[in-house]
Amino acid sequence: MRTVEITAPDGTPWSVRVVWEPRWRALARRFGGWRAKRRNDVEPGEVLTTGADASIQVGGSGGGSSGDELVIVGIALFGLVVAGVLFWWVLLPLLLIVLDGLIVAMLLVASVLARVLLRRPWIVRATAGTGETTEMSVIGWQSALRHRDAIADSLRAYGLGPATEHPIAAHTAGFDGHRPK
Repeated sequence: MRTVEITAPDGTPWSVRVVWEPRWRALARRFGGWRAKRRNDVEPGEVLTTGADASIQVGGSGGGSSGDELVIVGIALFGLVVAGVLFWWVLLPLLLIVLDGLIVAMLLVASVLARVLLRRPWIVRATAGTGETTEMSVIGWQSALRHRDAIADSLRAYGLGPATEHPIAAHTAGFDGHRPK
């Protein structure tokens, strides 16, 4: 979604765009709280004191065993450690990235389909460099893009004024040019 940047005749910079926002902003903010610090988090300098002491005793089995068994067990343990490290630090993150990508793609497709099929209007927002904002709701993606371009052309040619002064006021029905938010 491209933002159209224009300058009105009075020199005010405007940006006009079609906005995709969550319907319930409070809901989106509520789920953003997962980043809050938990009470039981460990600080970077703290030392963990809870842990198990494990001591490994390697000894003979009583029957005059050779050192070959110890070498084979050592190689097997080393192989398991290397395989675990490779899984943990390489394979698992790659699998999670792929899974995240699939989930995001499915949610994007579902949200676009829901927005189009349920005919939820798109918001066309014109924002001045001074912070003044004007919005209008338009049903249909192509119609929203046409309204975005029409509003940008109107602002570029005439600036912000009463909607009746604009020659495209009938085309952009619902664009209230003198009601900043």
